[in-house]
Amino acid sequence: MNNLKLVVAALSGEIYLTKVLKSGLMGSQRKEFGKETRRATMEWFMVSKTKQVAMVADDGSKVYLFHTANQEKADRILAILQEEEAL
Repeated sequence: MNNLKLVVAALSGEIYLTKVLKSGLMGSQRKEFGKETRRATMEWFMVSKTKQVAMVADDGSKVYLFHTANQEKADRILAILQEEEAL
């Protein structure tokens, strides 16, 4: 597993486990890991009993991930996010 990284493909948005070449491109041997990554993230939220995580993006902005098992809360969060996109 030497030099393997989880990367997001620029065009498709898919998550892959691959070697990153010196050029910065993905190697030709890679495995799609999107489903596994989402599952592991959800399990981490549940096991750690965490509701929110904040990170600094590459552009310096702060981004957030939220976890809830409550459908009403999830719907409200999604509505707020869609409202922001419409602005």
